[in-house]
Amino acid sequence: MPELPEVESVVRALAPSLTGRSIKYVEVLNRSTVAGSPQKPDCLAGRRIERVLRRGKYIVFHFDGHYAMAVHLRMTGWLGVKSRERVAAENDKFVRMVFGLDGEAVPLPPRGGGSGRGGRTAQGHPPPQPSPSRGEGDANSTGRGTQGKFSMPGAASQELLLFRDIRKFGRVWCGRREEIIGLKSINKLGPEPLVITADAFAKRLRAKRGRLKSLLLNQEFLAGLGNIYADEALFAARLHPLAHAHRVPPASAARLHAAIQRILGKAISAGGSSIDDYLHPDGTRGWFQRELKAYGREGEPCTRCKAPIKRLVVGQRGTWFCPKCQKKR
Repeated sequence: MPELPEVESVVRALAPSLTGRSIKYVEVLNRSTVAGSPQKPDCLAGRRIERVLRRGKYIVFHFDGHYAMAVHLRMTGWLGVKSRERVAAENDKFVRMVFGLDGEAVPLPPRGGGSGRGGRTAQGHPPPQPSPSRGEGDANSTGRGTQGKFSMPGAASQELLLFRDIRKFGRVWCGRREEIIGLKSINKLGPEPLVITADAFAKRLRAKRGRLKSLLLNQEFLAGLGNIYADEALFAARLHPLAHAHRVPPASAARLHAAIQRILGKAISAGGSSIDDYLHPDGTRGWFQRELKAYGREGEPCTRCKAPIKRLVVGQRGTWFCPKCQKKR
């Protein structure tokens, strides 16, 4: 799953090309992608993108009129901008949502030349086909009905923002800004690891009695930290993943805080880690995976002491550490 550096890299890549542009239509090709959205995706039609930012592992778009959209990539999600011609030529079956940018929308032709996904238009907009009624099972039921699209009349958008997701775990929520910020999964997020001070971090550690690795993965403790960078930070700070958080000495807590911020910063500069499916919006790969010292290196020599890296499972997550440098105390 993309973690903070990967999501931040997506935001930094998309913000310059999307800020100030308008969404002219939204095409929903998989209803589960928008399941749980506070409002129908067509609430964004005609709205201008004011900001693209990150909160934890969420990509958050701010629109005029106090509207917003949150995107969670989950395992295989991808966001990027492509020309309409390229999208039509690629005919990618894993595209789950399409956002027409700037110019007015004429939805893409049906895939495969038939009447399958992508062959329906939104209510009230006749080109290029008559629209369905807003009845039971219509896609305008916030993702719980059949899949379909929402559009505005006019000429075709030349560029499209795509949400592609092979495994269909990714999610998109649309609505007023307070509705998006108020989503339980976003509202409960902890502080940002790149912002929290060393003193505040140490205080939060002392208040928790859980295992250190599990705590670092808890998004209510820190927002955005995930399996890869938790392992790397613990390795850098020489702390065992099963250490009790409230027993971590002040000096070690300071080392861990510094390690988290340093490693996340380096990973962002490297464009994140492309270990499995993660790609940048332009289709290129991040390269921080070349710098990993612990994660995924079972049996390989520790870069400090040459002892073999060990693997254990913590909270159902694979965890890599050096048993000599990260002794359990």
